[in-house]
Amino acid sequence: MIIDIHAHLDLGDDSVISRMLERGWADVVALSSLIGGAFPSEEELCQANDHVLEWMQRYPGRVVGFAYVNPRLGDASLRELERCIALGMKGVKLWISVFADDRRVDPFVEMASRAAMPLLAHAWVKTTGNLPFESRPEHVARLAARHPEARFILAHFGGEWETGAKAARDCPNLYVDVSGSLAEMDEVGTLVRSVGAERVLFGTDNSNFHYCLGKVQGARLSDEQRVKILSENAKSLLGI
Repeated sequence: MIIDIHAHLDLGDDSVISRMLERGWADVVALSSLIGGAFPSEEELCQANDHVLEWMQRYPGRVVGFAYVNPRLGDASLRELERCIALGMKGVKLWISVFADDRRVDPFVEMASRAAMPLLAHAWVKTTGNLPFESRPEHVARLAARHPEARFILAHFGGEWETGAKAARDCPNLYVDVSGSLAEMDEVGTLVRSVGAERVLFGTDNSNFHYCLGKVQGARLSDEQRVKILSENAKSLLGI
């Protein structure tokens, strides 16, 4: 069984997702929509999450919805998250509307934690400099440390796997997904040695499925560790 913990609609070609599901590459895909871009309005958040709900209905049991939120909108976005929880979504997606450790994120973490939903937080490290309000791994780690009762996913290694592994090492409630980074020798193995196989998750971020799978299959891991990364950790995290 393979679970893709990190995939998107409305960011490139949505047929990438349908191919993964219909060709049996991924058994379950955790899906969010990014309609509205970095700073979505209340209406755009509703449109984005409605699109995910349509896919949940199209692929029942195989698409897990992650609600897109914008903490800048405050109570309006919290109400939208509450709606998504009521409609069966199982996670929260935070992109680049604010830094992950911004205090405006706290109410969303608290609501997600009460619903046993993990929060998937984008983070990246760019030599040319990050976008405005684009988190680095340290921002996500600080948020996770502030909310030890909640569970978080550091997206795509934090964009640079050594930095991501270091940031996540001492945060037992912070998982790391392996999507979206370059494939380098022993990066997944180093991540496993740093945080433990129990906190590593398979994801694609809409990238080439087999390229992302190769990072895990080519790593020096035991079969048990691979199964945890490809499915078991995500099943536990999502309650499926």
